[in-house]
Parts: sequence; structure tokens; C-alpha cells
Amino acid sequence: MVLAIFFSGCSSDAVVQNQTAAPPAKEAANTGTEQKQSVDSTTSYDKIAGYLQEESNKAFSPYYELLEFTLSDYEEKTVDGKVEATFGYQVKYKNFDKDPDTVDYIKAAKEKNDPNYKQLYDEYLQPKDMNFHLKAVMEDVDSITLYTNVSPKGIQWEKAVMSDFIIK
Repeated sequence: MVLAIFFSGCSSDAVVQNQTAAPPAKEAANTGTEQKQSVDSTTSYDKIAGYLQEESNKAFSPYYELLEFTLSDYEEKTVDGKVEATFGYQVKYKNFDKDPDTVDYIKAAKEKNDPNYKQLYDEYLQPKDMNFHLKAVMEDVDSITLYTNVSPKGIQWEKAVMSDFIIK
């Protein structure tokens, strides 16, 4: 069984699939020697949202039906010519449609007359949320590096990819 790690999280929501507004435009100057396309806030927000949705689909769609992707509490700033955005990210998902009694752990609970069987059965097809506290760093419009907050108290950013959140 594959499970995703859940992080606490999000308060004010902006659903990516139905996104109509983006942060106000702001230039991010590049200080590198290579000429790269500058990034404005609208572009960075949209690029980050698209990148997260694509990476979430790659990581989680083999295991779950993905229903919705939400960015919240989005804040960005320019640091050393790079756009750094911090935000909450939520993925709403559910198990694939099938009879819960065909799932091994539910079948085992039923056979053992486990008192939690009914709850496991009822919850199997219900939508659930994965919540993350993330930072994305953009050097240019084609380069996004993702970080996750690994500290239970405070902030400690560690480089991550979405598949890191799958327990194997």
C-alpha cells in the first residue's frame, strides 16, 4: 500500500484549476552572466502552479485519482535575481473507484471482524487532502527548484520533488 505524507496547512485558498487572478506583476532581474528571460509575478505564479500540478500528477496519479490542486497564502520576493515564492499547496484526491471489499487491508479487516472495518469501508472512496508547506525558487521561466519545510516548529527548507512525499 502506498501512502502520501500529509503536512498541515492551508488557510486562504486559490484553486489552480479555476485560477482567474494572479499576483500583481513585478520584474525579477537576472544578475547572471547568461541572458535569461525575466520573470514577472503573474508568470511565476502561473509557472509554479503548472509545475506543481504536473509534478503532482506524475507522482500521485498512479495511486490516486487527483481531483483538485490549490495554492494558498502565496508570497513571493526577489532574492539575488531569483523569484522565491512560499505558499501552502493542497492536493485533493481519492482512491480509484472500485469495491472497497476487494482492497487487501479492508478485506482483512472484514475477515477478522475488526471493529474498524465499517469505517475503513466507508472512507475508502471519500475525497481526502494532502497539504504541503513549500517554497519554489525560479532562476528564469524554465527553471523551478522546489523546497519543503521539514521543521515541525519554525522553518527549515530542504530540496524536494513531489515523489519524495510517497512512502515506499
